[in-house]
Amino acid sequence: MYRNIIEQADVVIFDLDGTLYEGKGHFKLHTENLKSRVREDLQEAFQEKYDQYENGESPLQIGKIYDGERDLIWSWDPFQETLTEARNWENEIVEVENAPSYMQASDFDFDKWVPIGDGWWPPYAVARHFGVTVEEIKESYDQTKVQMAKLEGFLNHTPGLKEYLEELSKRKTLLVCTNSDLEDAKRLLSFLELEQFFVEVIPSALKPVNTKKHFNYVIEKYNVDARKLVSVGDNFMNEIAPALQLGMNTVWITDVEEAPVDDDRLILTNTLATFE
Repeated sequence: MYRNIIEQADVVIFDLDGTLYEGKGHFKLHTENLKSRVREDLQEAFQEKYDQYENGESPLQIGKIYDGERDLIWSWDPFQETLTEARNWENEIVEVENAPSYMQASDFDFDKWVPIGDGWWPPYAVARHFGVTVEEIKESYDQTKVQMAKLEGFLNHTPGLKEYLEELSKRKTLLVCTNSDLEDAKRLLSFLELEQFFVEVIPSALKPVNTKKHFNYVIEKYNVDARKLVSVGDNFMNEIAPALQLGMNTVWITDVEEAPVDDDRLILTNTLATFE
């Protein structure tokens, strides 16, 4: 259980969006918003490709890299930081000339090279495949975030998490590191009634490009060994792979049943709820 690995830590860094609240409905909402931007005669095909991803029948999976320039899906080794294999949307291996073999997280530009780290990104890649522009996808994302704040059922408290963090904060140093800006992070933490448990919020983190930079900052500021530091998040590329590279322990919140890497420092859970 994820709490066992946290108990061995001195410092715990939590992601915010998709980590400190429950629910996956926003991914479906984003997918529908993107689908509406696909040419009408291609919308059924868009849905089929997304369904293939959800059913595990697609080369597009969490932990892969989408090559926006070639419209291909790459396997990526997060430890060696190498691109190991390219596949097309029919799941066929493709030989690519002049493709880079070595790729650091800092090389991801979310246009030509897009890490598929959590549920926001598979519909992004499918939409790109069907001709939706990066600008249109950003508009869909912003639309979805507004809808999440206004509609019921998209920002749900995680059962037992408030009580768990209250108890945990008495014994551990807890931080939040998020790609959200400071105002949005504070608003969300206040809504979730969790803000008082964190000694620091690192906003606008630009993960995964700057994830290692922020984690090294925490190691130095709080004088903690990487082995006593845990990263908790729902995005494998943003919060998990960089932490493993630095020797940290990790808790990955995901519905994925098989981890992209075999490592006993990686714990998978589908929720931080503490009622189980």
